[in-house]
This record gives sequence, C-alpha cells and structure tokens, in this order.
Amino acid sequence: MRLSEMRTEVTPQKINKVMESRFGFSIDYDNLTYAKAQRLSKALGENITAIKKSFGAHTAEKNSKYMELMLVKEGLDKWMGSEQGLFESEMGRSETVLAAKSIVDSVQDMLEKLSKIQNEEMPALIDTIRDQIGAPQADQFKSTMQPVLASLYDALGGARETADTASRQLAGEQVDQPMDMGMGTDLAGPAPDAMGGDLDSDLDSDLGDADGFDATAPAAGGSSELGRQRR
Repeated sequence: MRLSEMRTEVTPQKINKVMESRFGFSIDYDNLTYAKAQRLSKALGENITAIKKSFGAHTAEKNSKYMELMLVKEGLDKWMGSEQGLFESEMGRSETVLAAKSIVDSVQDMLEKLSKIQNEEMPALIDTIRDQIGAPQADQFKSTMQPVLASLYDALGGARETADTASRQLAGEQVDQPMDMGMGTDLAGPAPDAMGGDLDSDLDSDLGDADGFDATAPAAGGSSELGRQRR
C-alpha cells in the first residue's frame, strides 16, 4: 500500500493499523511525549532523505523497510499536528480564564482603594472640614458619607465574590466545597517514561538487512525515543 492511497483518511490510528498488519508493530501514542516524537520524526526524515539520495526515490519506494520508515514518520507527524492543535486550544482557553480573573483583580483593587478612603482619607478630611468650616458641617458630612461608602464597600465585596466564583467555574475549579489536598498521587512527579522499546535501533537493524539499504547516521540521534507495541 502506498501512502498516496491513504491520503483521504490518514490518521495516526489508521496508520498504526497498517503498520500492525504489514510490519508487526504499532506506535504507543498514549505514552508518547511531543518532544520525543519531534526528535524521532527529525531522525527518520534525515534517514529517508539520505536513502532517497543514495538509491533514488523510485527504487526506495519498492523497499518495504523504507515504507516502514515512511509510515512511522507519517503517523508521528499526524499525531504531532493534532497535539499542536490541542495545545493551541488549551492556550486560548487559559488566556480567556486569565482575562476573567483579571476582572476579579480589578474589583479587588477597587475594594482596597475604597477601604483606604474609609479608614484613612475620610477621617483626615472630616478633621479638615471641622477645622476649616466648622464642627456641624463636619458631622453632617460624616453622617452622609459613611453609610454611602459602607454600602458601596458591601456591594463591591459581593461583586468580588460573584466574579471570583464565575472565574473559578470558567476554569473548571470546584467552588462549592474545599478541594481535597490529601491526594495520594504526586501530581508534580515526573511523567511516566513513554519508551516501551528502542524503535531506532530496530529500524537501523531492519534497514541494514533490507535489500542493501543501510541505516544512515542521523538515526543514531533518536535512539530509545518511541514506544512500540509488538504483535
């Protein structure tokens, strides 16, 4: 089967099925990292280019092991493309959540400013009014402004809580009860090793035995980079 025959419906999973039936192995994408896929795809690409230059594209396409390299790289590239799309989508979501949280911060700034007005600026202003205008006017100003500022502070406090809850819900956080921090799993620990085998060494060996094709030097740069699932 040529890759051109699969173009209308190429996915990493379908390429895996072809590889499983044709070559007896498939790629363990569930335990593969983006960085490792990039490194191996680059190494495979360099091998493919070197083989084409050495033997010619038409001759290379007749060799099953060359096609094995092509299928592996095709699957990796398709997988990385979908992963990149997910990454960009997640980045956009994170930026939106941050924008929502900035509203919470803005309301918090208003609360802090209003608290300063109530506790620092108002007493000083009332004293100034008493000294410069008179005590009755100072008392009247105080009795008028204090309830207004207190009501405004309460309203801003409620608005801040509502905005905070809305932003947390947008971020997918639990807001109706405290989060359980006594988790038994160390989420900050290292990710499990994605390598289930040494694909580069296998492919180097396969190419060395396949109709005179020898693995080229670039393959050495990607050793132990990809998990394989053997039949």
